[in-house]
Amino acid sequence: MNMDHTRIWKFCKTGVCAGMGLVLTAGVAFSHPIAALAGPAGGNESASAGDSAGNGAVSGEAKEGGLPEEAAKSVWQEADGAWYLTGPDGIPLTGWQRKDGAWYYLEENGVMATGWRLIDGSYYYMKENGAMQNVTLYEDETVYTFRENGSLAAARKKRNTGGGGYRLGFLDEEAQALADSLNELKAEDFDGDEEEDYYEDDKKDYDKDASFVLNGSLQQIAEHRLAAARAKGYGSGRIPDEGTLSDYLKSIRGQNGRRALEVYLINCDGATAAEEKLLRKHGSGEKKRSDRAVYYKEMGVAHEKVNGKDYFMVIFMR
Repeated sequence: MNMDHTRIWKFCKTGVCAGMGLVLTAGVAFSHPIAALAGPAGGNESASAGDSAGNGAVSGEAKEGGLPEEAAKSVWQEADGAWYLTGPDGIPLTGWQRKDGAWYYLEENGVMATGWRLIDGSYYYMKENGAMQNVTLYEDETVYTFRENGSLAAARKKRNTGGGGYRLGFLDEEAQALADSLNELKAEDFDGDEEEDYYEDDKKDYDKDASFVLNGSLQQIAEHRLAAARAKGYGSGRIPDEGTLSDYLKSIRGQNGRRALEVYLINCDGATAAEEKLLRKHGSGEKKRSDRAVYYKEMGVAHEKVNGKDYFMVIFMR
């Protein structure tokens, strides 16, 4: 922790954080909402979900920092409706912290994170009580799976619901709209039959090809490639210093060897215009199957708005 941060969070004897108007009573533990949840560590059970999309799991622990002795002696405190994990010195901890068997992420200002968070290039879901989700999460028709380190492995539409679009909680409005359109195209192209694909009481995943799987690794790659293309330029499928998507996958030892398609969409007026551009070269009528967007099974979709125009990077993988 640098000196500036320490100064910002310096507490006086009354417990008032100077300059920020927060009142945290040093040494007093409040009833954090995790206490209300059942199960190990407040419901943050250990699990090894792996990458249900099939490839690209990021190995290694994502949580660094957060000294065990600091977290062990820390207490939960509330101020102005936000929760903080304060150390023995009364200073709120930041970054990844493990407390009572669960992982938490504390923002730079010490506030406990909840909901979807993009941290070091990966997506994590923090429950309402702040504990990191690391087992399968069901939200409406969407199923999220997570890697062992808690980062997003994949999201897919709940099986046997007909395919098509589904909500992805970490996408912005335009990226969600494009993802919905692509998933609707996938559903229209799907030729399965529910009655034929069900066998008596054996409920098979008959519509597994009626929508794309959002692959967590492809999402990371799409967001990286979009940022790199915006910063360095993009021509003939290449980004300076990175090359083509195939070159990049080899450099990171990603899903190399699988068929992939990268589509960079620039100067668009919303998701509808982006879809129209994409379909001009990658619609269902293309002669080569590998040129058709619907040929692929997984995707990642990134979006950025610049000077009122929308830029998208969509990466498909078979």
